[in-house]
Amino acid sequence: MSQTIHDILKQYWGYDSFRDSQEDIISSVLDGNNTLALLPTGGGKSICYQVPALVNEGICIVVSPLIALMKDQVENLNKRGIKALAIFSGMNKREIDIALDNCVYGDYKFLYVSPERLQTEIFKVRVAKMKVNLIAVDESHCISQWGHDFRPAYQKIKELREIIDKSIPFLAVTATANKRVILDVSEQLSINKEHIIKQSFVRENLGYLVLKIENKEERLLQILKKTNSCGIVYANTRRKTMETANFLTSNGFRADYYHGGLQQDERDRKQQNWIENRTQIIVATNAFGMGIDKPDVRVVVHLEPPASPEAYFQEAGRAGRDGKKSFAALLYKPSDKLNLERFHELEFPEIKEIKKVYNALGNYFRLAIGGGEGANYEFNLGDFCNQFNFEPIQVHHSISILSLAGYINVSDAISRPNRVKFEVNNNELYNYQVKHPEHEGLIQLLLRKHETIFDNLIGVNLNQLADSLKKSVKEIENSLQKLKTFGIVEFLPASHEPVLTYIVDRLHEDRLKFPKSIYLDRKKVKGEQLQFMIRYCESDKICRSKLLLSYFDETEFENCGTCDVCLTNKRKNLTNTIFSKIETEIELNLKKSPMKLKPLVLSIPNHKEKDVLEVIQWKLDSNELNYNKNHELFSNKKGE
Repeated sequence: MSQTIHDILKQYWGYDSFRDSQEDIISSVLDGNNTLALLPTGGGKSICYQVPALVNEGICIVVSPLIALMKDQVENLNKRGIKALAIFSGMNKREIDIALDNCVYGDYKFLYVSPERLQTEIFKVRVAKMKVNLIAVDESHCISQWGHDFRPAYQKIKELREIIDKSIPFLAVTATANKRVILDVSEQLSINKEHIIKQSFVRENLGYLVLKIENKEERLLQILKKTNSCGIVYANTRRKTMETANFLTSNGFRADYYHGGLQQDERDRKQQNWIENRTQIIVATNAFGMGIDKPDVRVVVHLEPPASPEAYFQEAGRAGRDGKKSFAALLYKPSDKLNLERFHELEFPEIKEIKKVYNALGNYFRLAIGGGEGANYEFNLGDFCNQFNFEPIQVHHSISILSLAGYINVSDAISRPNRVKFEVNNNELYNYQVKHPEHEGLIQLLLRKHETIFDNLIGVNLNQLADSLKKSVKEIENSLQKLKTFGIVEFLPASHEPVLTYIVDRLHEDRLKFPKSIYLDRKKVKGEQLQFMIRYCESDKICRSKLLLSYFDETEFENCGTCDVCLTNKRKNLTNTIFSKIETEIELNLKKSPMKLKPLVLSIPNHKEKDVLEVIQWKLDSNELNYNKNHELFSNKKGE
């Protein structure tokens, strides 16, 4: 190999050394071993497959479940000068054809692909022609029916061995897997026990808090005022994100909201404003956060409990990625338990209801039984529900189960720009311009702006083209449609709706089958996860970190000392009267000016030194005290 893994790391990422287990994982892959890597959220999983793929000749296929995540990864690699592309639901056959050609004949290093795409004939034929150097399986817990995001299509990944060189290793990576999931994933991908590399999920700098409170808005304000830093607030509905962001803004915070229903350009803008600290607090659904590595998030607040410990661990873990003291607070009240249980029932509609939705979809798209395999349809959920009198949540969960069963797939709602590609060579294009001078200006402008327009479908901005040519957008659109009619260009108009794809021909609803693994087993697993979250929220005896880690089969750790349970237990060592007296004196002394530890202790002579130190430590752990750059203690309550 011409470059070492450290050369690659330095050249593209600017780091001199790897973190924690990264080098062990990379070495295992380069030795040709199928490998399972378990790293906590923010542990640098992507580098574990990106570095070895760059060291070796050929292309790395990355299987990923989320379009937004794929797009972020591709964009980040391209910014580093690494050629990468993605294929996902919603792309038409021509776009996919071009992308796969680039992977076979071009010098691309990464192809990101959804698991469902692996089963298509066009993919199987082309991947056999690629020089593949690694198969990376992101979010690999999706392979296991015991995982919190099980997707049956993930279980087909192992079939790639029948198409590509069997010596090409698999690297499965995940941040959330317990013992049962690890065993399942390793068996399905033929990973030996010695090549399972697990970094502890413990986050020593992260204090977990469960705050049992009725007035969540008021407590949220207290938390954010106290931390006074960058944060994420998770809410379970789109409406709640908007209401909460408006509430925070009216109380002086630079806050904004984010959810999956926003147009892609708006999502990108809001996300970038937060990353660059123009927005301090982002209030979001769980659509936010995947693939974002912002190190200085000091607090993550959940307004309601997520439905699984995996989801909570991943979302809470977005705080404190820089290793500095941070907090994950979950606000809980008794009615949240009822809401979780109700949500669990809604997540699994009755089979007869799922069949009704499937049949209505076929009628909505005017698709005959026996046809439609591979067909894409823009899907407007609101319009569909209005036409067929369904509740949106019923349709959402029915479609989810139909997707798991392999009948259909629905892409995320992503913004697809107008896309253009020249379909003729330079000579043919010149001859066309001579005969049709009315299109010459547009053709020349496209050629100047987009060097690779003969090879790829290129996103084009019709407003910019219209301004440059002093024409209306409608005139530009009409010209592109004419060029398409004459076979000069491939022109795909912009779209903002999710795309529903039929994986197999439409069936009569009586022929639909729902395997136990995707319905009954999943319902059981989801129920177990829900019960764990209720226990996590309602327990006040077990260290939060210890309880959460136990779910991931880590049981060898002492109490964290910083969660709400540990802090309460620490405080119990002193009577409330003594604690309050010492606390008052500390606050009075620090109100005058910051003090170093020893002088502060000596300034409270009427109490035992060990008691004063215990109260100081408690207040440090609960973020009521902090050290400044001069190593002096100061109170976070100052100025409130």
